[in-house]
Amino acid sequence: MHRSKLFNSCNLYIFLWLIYSVQSFVFGGKGTIFSSIIIFSLLGISAYHFVYALFHYKMPKYMKGLTVLVIMFTIYGIILILSGKTIRFMGSRAVVNKVSYLKLILISLLPVFSFYVFTRKGLLTKEVLLKWTPVFFIIAGMRYFQYQRESLLSSDVEEITNNMGYVFLSLIPLLAFWSHKRFVQYFGLAFSMLFIILGMKRGAILIGAVSFVLFLHQSLKSASRKQKIWTFFLGLVLIIGAIFMVSYMLQNSAYFNERLEYTLEGYSSGRDRLYGTFWRHFINESNPFLFLFGNGALATLTISFNAAHNDWLEIAINQGLLGILVYVYYWMMFYKTWKKSKFDSEIYLATGLILLIFFMKTLFSMSYNDMTVYDTLCLGYCMGMISEHDRQMMTESSITDGLEPLNDGSQP
Repeated sequence: MHRSKLFNSCNLYIFLWLIYSVQSFVFGGKGTIFSSIIIFSLLGISAYHFVYALFHYKMPKYMKGLTVLVIMFTIYGIILILSGKTIRFMGSRAVVNKVSYLKLILISLLPVFSFYVFTRKGLLTKEVLLKWTPVFFIIAGMRYFQYQRESLLSSDVEEITNNMGYVFLSLIPLLAFWSHKRFVQYFGLAFSMLFIILGMKRGAILIGAVSFVLFLHQSLKSASRKQKIWTFFLGLVLIIGAIFMVSYMLQNSAYFNERLEYTLEGYSSGRDRLYGTFWRHFINESNPFLFLFGNGALATLTISFNAAHNDWLEIAINQGLLGILVYVYYWMMFYKTWKKSKFDSEIYLATGLILLIFFMKTLFSMSYNDMTVYDTLCLGYCMGMISEHDRQMMTESSITDGLEPLNDGSQP
């Protein structure tokens, strides 16, 4: 990459997100003045791109759904911050930082707009994405081992559930763009699945397994005849490797066996209690206003011992029926945009994987406040390329009809 391309606003933006994600390494801890400056700057840039995209581009349906979702969460977050309420966990009575609700959601969702704008401006390209991918894997590995070390030091156990398995899950969609190097692509997939399994997070393992099947199916479907042989062979090697890995874990990890036994017995880590409590609270709400607009941000913490660990129930309690309708609209727009991306097999696979991963997460985890920079970069790039394709099709149609080519703001 040329110097002029290396040092640009897009690469600086990515670099700052990576620094923020490993702030404990860089600054010796979390919540320092330096990390606060970085996240304030990043959110400011992301908010600017949010507004910029709204006024300068004709965005895909997904981006319109995301816009409505961001606006809704922002309104509820601001109301919470301005209110005089003190939010406490029902069980421990510990005070919750009200700003964290909106902060986590904006960190999760707003960068999609920045990466969308960078793609439309030509600063985020497939070449850039490919050059950053190895760095992302290194950063993910650093975060995994840091979490592992800190968790083991703070407890007396030998094995733990490592939540960083979800970070490796978020890297899988980026591998869709390595179809020109099948060996590298499947090595990255194997590497991701290894850490997902080692993390012993049941949700991540389940989504990872489904993602792997979709990845292999779409790779075989889009590959040339010669590539199909290599793709099938590499996929078979991965499946055999996964079987050996699980077998090894069953023979050598008491904790893995315990997690498997809990799963087979239907143990849900208390989720069944949470789901029942929140569902009954929602359908039995007698106040029409609260039923329609919800109890407000973080209300789940005041109703039960934890957040819902399910997007739909969390939104039902916090934002009411209005929130559910907005969320349904968001996923409908996501699905429709994915179906329109068949013009490029890599875009189609990457978008489909993100759709699958995050929709599955809505059912037993938290999705809308848990996107990593890898997710948002991949998603923003895909949306930008879909917009570029739509713009080119409109331009070709206009020329064919003898009209002036349309300009949606992406060209000077």
